[in-house]
Amino acid sequence: MEIAERFAFYGLASNLITFLTNELGQSTATAAKNINTWIGVSCMFPILGAFLADSILGRFKTVLLTSFIYLLVYISLPNLTLDSFFKISNSNSD
Repeated sequence: MEIAERFAFYGLASNLITFLTNELGQSTATAAKNINTWIGVSCMFPILGAFLADSILGRFKTVLLTSFIYLLVYISLPNLTLDSFFKISNSNSD
């Protein structure tokens, strides 16, 4: 499971600069700042997960909950990309 998570993380991170600069029109500096913020926040989330697992939910419930959230986010990302693609395609065809 960990290897699949790493592949997904680095696959998304490598394409994120292109998406932010081309699709959202951010400058390279702003996109780099946003990516660094995203990487920093994602590196800090294990601390929150450790607190949840140790104090509130327990180990297995935390793994199930975070895996479900992770899956929902990765399912929603292509939909966001497709929405922006269709907006661009429709504006070019007019």
